[in-house]
Amino acid sequence: MSVLRPDPDRSVWMAESAEAQSLGLTLSDALRRAAKQWPDREAVVSAPEPGLDAVRLTYQQLDQQVSKLAAGLLSLGYQVGDRVAVWGPSYPEWILIEYAISRAGLVIVTLNPLYKQAELLYALDVVQVRCIFHADEVSGVQLRSVIEAVAPQLPNLLGIYSFSNGVRALMAGASDTRDFPVVDPDRLFMIQYTSGTTGNPKAAQLSSNAIVTSALNAHRRYGIESGDRVCSAFPLFHVGGSGVFTPGAALIGATTLPVRIFKADRTLELLEQERCRVFAGVPTMVIAMLDDPSFAQRDLSALQLLIIGGAQVPVELIPIWERRFGAQLINGYGQTETCGVTSSTSADDPVEKKATTCGVAAPGVSIKLVDQAGGIVPHGVRGELCYQGPGRMMGYRDPEQTAQTIDAEGWLHSGDLATMDPQGFVTIVGRSKDMIIRGGENLSPIEIEGLLLQHPDVSTVAVVGVPDVKYGEEVCAVVVLVPGSVPTPEDIRSWCLERVSRWKVPRYVVFVDRLPLTPSGKVMKFKLREQMASALQLTGATN
Repeated sequence: MSVLRPDPDRSVWMAESAEAQSLGLTLSDALRRAAKQWPDREAVVSAPEPGLDAVRLTYQQLDQQVSKLAAGLLSLGYQVGDRVAVWGPSYPEWILIEYAISRAGLVIVTLNPLYKQAELLYALDVVQVRCIFHADEVSGVQLRSVIEAVAPQLPNLLGIYSFSNGVRALMAGASDTRDFPVVDPDRLFMIQYTSGTTGNPKAAQLSSNAIVTSALNAHRRYGIESGDRVCSAFPLFHVGGSGVFTPGAALIGATTLPVRIFKADRTLELLEQERCRVFAGVPTMVIAMLDDPSFAQRDLSALQLLIIGGAQVPVELIPIWERRFGAQLINGYGQTETCGVTSSTSADDPVEKKATTCGVAAPGVSIKLVDQAGGIVPHGVRGELCYQGPGRMMGYRDPEQTAQTIDAEGWLHSGDLATMDPQGFVTIVGRSKDMIIRGGENLSPIEIEGLLLQHPDVSTVAVVGVPDVKYGEEVCAVVVLVPGSVPTPEDIRSWCLERVSRWKVPRYVVFVDRLPLTPSGKVMKFKLREQMASALQLTGATN
């Protein structure tokens, strides 16, 4: 049995075998157990908002509604393994649908609610979605109209159901006592899209077993306990929402309070009124709450834990955040491909460890840092972070992409560069895949470059991340124009905004005569990042 400690000389941490064992449960199984163990405990609580009622469901009530919705889906002829997309903000219906998909033996496909038409078409087509659940409206856009616009190009799409009327109609008259399929927990359950270096998002495939085991281990590391009230601002279309905090609550017996759409004042109100012990989100959310005019008047005495992911927190801010919230901070690192959890600090770790590292390997997780030849590097030397553990994805939908990411020994190569100290604490120092992380959102430079090259005035372009105090990084497009064209940066940004989700639109557009190239003709992005940060006089947390 390997020992749960770092190697004395090399950057490797091997998990104890017992902790690496999977639970052998589906999400449906986890909910059924919770309903038996804590039938009257609140499972999901969602605060009222304009036009939306409050929702309070006990574990018993949630389990009963899940059975009705699952029965409704099966009565329409959907088969085990069919893909079901969920498109909308973090409404309580999202959680109901997720569990019902599991109980019916279907596969959930999570979609960003800000997708534009072309992005939606790609996401539904590549995995052959059979039906889709959707919110009515997001940011003034009627989602059903977008779905109907792409539906003629999707011969596999059979059903379109709204979170409101569609869910109610499926549940009406459905029997919650019918027999449900017995599902192997190691089968595919969730498809999450994650940006990659090939431009189009990759479809990461996760099993129920991977999700529930990783979620339980994460909750144990975080110190979340049975009966805790956990306010999660990680969107449910992200693995942090649907893959960590939703199943983790059922496994541990906690109450999950999803933030429908993050707004600082409403989230503070939720934390105060519902006496939440835990808040989970990205650093920009913490900053926004601290900046909210109502913060000083809030009673947050129940709050004890801030679980932060998506970006590192500057060392000088951690004691300030902990003091002002009266809570301890936990910083973590993960990927969609590892069910959102690779490593994290603990509440009682020193401030400098919380700020400068992303902690040690989560329970059951093994980590090694390797050089280009695959050798494990010494402590303090940067290497690519590789993962083994129960949360590893089954693979991407594209087998070639899987082969490039998971090696013959089963190690998942993250594409992130890191260092490890002798105690096993990991620090992310760069990204070999050159991703941009803006406020916890992974953005593909190649995808944004491909869009900009469609603009008639753009001759060539390079997209890089530049420092930003609030978001960690912002998108900067460095553009060489077609001779004779005279667009303004705002013209370029407005053109982009009409075609892609707003977080992909470059914050900065800089026109240059030429891009810095290597002798082989590749853009020297490291040099370009330095030039842009200097020219724009930017400082922040980017690597």
